[in-house]
Amino acid sequence: MNLKITTIASMLSLTLGAGGGCMLARPAQAADVNRLVIVILTPADLSLAASIEATLNNDQELGLANFSASARGGAVYLTGFVRSDIQRQRAIEDAKSVPGVMTVRDNIVVMNLDY
Repeated sequence: MNLKITTIASMLSLTLGAGGGCMLARPAQAADVNRLVIVILTPADLSLAASIEATLNNDQELGLANFSASARGGAVYLTGFVRSDIQRQRAIEDAKSVPGVMTVRDNIVVMNLDY
């Protein structure tokens, strides 16, 4: 095991063991595998994301839409699929209504399916 992977694994276990949330490591770009980006998700970030997902899942107007949310420092990232632009806008407004949300980044895909 090389030193870089050992260091990341050690940092991850210390962070999780100390109750500090979750840490993710990934290459900054596909062509730049020697540079890593470390993202630390705090318990507050994880809680905010869970609150947003619960809000979206409980909205009857969104029907069978499929969402996931992540948060970092009040910035929320929404991903998923909806059947109309109206549902997309509704999901964004629902996310904005959750306390602690400062900005919403929309990565929702509208799939116009007629069946």
